[in-house]
This record gives sequence, structure tokens and C-alpha cells, in this order.
Amino acid sequence: MSGLLPLTSREIKKWYRNPTFFIVGLLQPFFWIALFGSAFDITRGFGAAGRLILQGAPNYITFIIGGVATTTALFTGMFSGMNIIWDRRLGTLGRFLSSPIHRSSIVFSKIISATIRILVQILILFIAALLIPNGLEIASSFSAFDVILIIVTVTLVSTLFSSIFSVIAIRVTRQETIMGIVNLVNLPLMFASFALFPKQLMAPWLADIAQYNPVSWSATIMRTVIINGSLNASQLSTVLNNFIALFIVTVVVIVITYVLSESEIRQ
Repeated sequence: MSGLLPLTSREIKKWYRNPTFFIVGLLQPFFWIALFGSAFDITRGFGAAGRLILQGAPNYITFIIGGVATTTALFTGMFSGMNIIWDRRLGTLGRFLSSPIHRSSIVFSKIISATIRILVQILILFIAALLIPNGLEIASSFSAFDVILIIVTVTLVSTLFSSIFSVIAIRVTRQETIMGIVNLVNLPLMFASFALFPKQLMAPWLADIAQYNPVSWSATIMRTVIINGSLNASQLSTVLNNFIALFIVTVVVIVITYVLSESEIRQ
């Protein structure tokens, strides 16, 4: 895709050259983990029973770190499509479309830059979780492979949601429309998942829905390796099943995004 590298570089520069947007983007995951994670730590009141409910996690922050990383990717990815709307409004999109580059490069530059931003946010998130009192406790058998698995998982889920909302932005011309869609789906995607709460505490009908939610897949992968490190056969099966599902859905969405961006994007 010609033009992908310079367009991606342009998006990243827009991010770090905007101090407010840059700082807020870095602070947001810290507030998530420091405030929400510390406020709902059920292990303080229930002890061993609380750890059992949290699938062996020593505290709530350790339990939700994978979920917060996933929801951070969800929220940041949702707004990646906004850049397409703004480029259309400012006339920048028209100049891109008249230049000798693939139209898909315009869209995928937004997706890649959003994924890079998310990875930086996740790094800040994990550092903050390790530093705060009663914070993240990683299993002693946690390995470099687990780190790679988390990075790949975050990349997949970031690409997935960035692609979905970029596709929506391709067909939508009004900022208010995409904002309405974002506000409609973000909370259901977050709360109808295993990102913040264990399956045992959810209503059965909601837990049945949550198991098909990509947010649940990503959160479960990261949570399992962070809490356990070395995995037994059952845990490995859970991680592999969720990873395969996430990978397949992401690839399908990427292909759809490529086809639609080449054929449907308009000024």
C-alpha cells in the first residue's frame, strides 16, 4: 500500500505534538487502574474466597489489568474513525484521494497509528499497576513469551476495533453520527464481557453473551497468563481458543476494511 508509511508518520506526529491529547491519553489508563482497581478490591473483605472468585488473582488490580488494557484499546480504537471524519471536513481527505496512493493506505494509517498509541498507553498502564500500593502482582513463572503474547493480543484487539470504526467512518459523513454509534456500543461491549468481572458474578444470560465478545477473549488471554504464568492443559486450551477466535475475527475485519476502503471511501 503506497503512502502508508508517511501517512502513519503524520498521524503519530499529530498525536505527540498535541500536548493535551498526548497527556490525557497517557493518564487515562493510570486513572482506570489506580481508582477503579483500588475501589473494588473484593479480596480485602473476602480473603481466600475473594481470590477464588477472582480466579486466583491476589487482588482486584491483578484480575482486571487485562480487562482494562482491552477496554483502553476499545475506547482508543473507537475514536480512530474520527480522524477520517475530520480529514473529510478539513479537505485533507480530498487531497489524499487525488494523490497517487492506495485509498486503503489512508484508512490503515489511522489504524496503525491508533494501535501504536494504544501500545504506549498499555505500557504506562502496566507500569502504574506495578507501582501503586497493593497493585499488580505477576506470577513468578511469567516469561518473555507471556510478554509477547500480551503484546500480540493487544495489537490484535486494537486493530480489530480501530478497523471496525474506521469502516463506519468511511460510510459516515457526520461527526455526530459516529459519536452516537460510539456512545451506543462502548458500554455494552465493556460490561457484556469478562473484562472487569468474573463469569461467576454475572447473570447466566449475560455470561452466555460475554463469551462471544472479543473484549472477553482479549481480557481472558492476558488475565490467564498474568495470574498463572506457566499454564496447565486447561488454561492453555482456554488461551489458545480465545486467541484463535480473536485472530480469525481480526483478520476477517482487516480484509473487509481493505475492500471497503479501496472501493467506498469518498470525499
